[in-house]
Amino acid sequence: MPLFESLIAPALKSVSDLIGQFHMSPEEKIQAQQAIADASQKAQLAAMDYDVRLNQIASDNIKVEAASSSWVVADARPSVIWMGNIVLLLNYCLFPIFGWHHGEAVVFPEYFWVTWGAIVLGYVTSRGMEKISQMPGDSQINLAGIVKIGNKS
Repeated sequence: MPLFESLIAPALKSVSDLIGQFHMSPEEKIQAQQAIADASQKAQLAAMDYDVRLNQIASDNIKVEAASSSWVVADARPSVIWMGNIVLLLNYCLFPIFGWHHGEAVVFPEYFWVTWGAIVLGYVTSRGMEKISQMPGDSQINLAGIVKIGNKS
């Protein structure tokens, strides 16, 4: 719920604090605070629904790409990973074994490894979540309270 926690919750808290400063009867203050609590709950549910819809849209896009009859579209994401694997295999295995390097293996910069790790982790995670959402029964994953996916969610 990053949207709710970062944008909506602070705004509702400041409004609630502001109500405490007004000169109202205790009943009016309770009603106003209850109205804010209700609005907070509705906003939290709306933010969760928004996150679920965004994840569903992303999942649908990946499924459409994977089901495409064009091999270029269907294999675009895995081919990036395969090309990277080939480069790593050549650089760290085949070139040193067969002596094709004139010196040491090419040293990749740190940003390459960070980017490469993010690409592979993102692809593997999304494929795993897609598989879990298609399992029978009540299968769910909750990653650190941020990402929730399941076949009944």
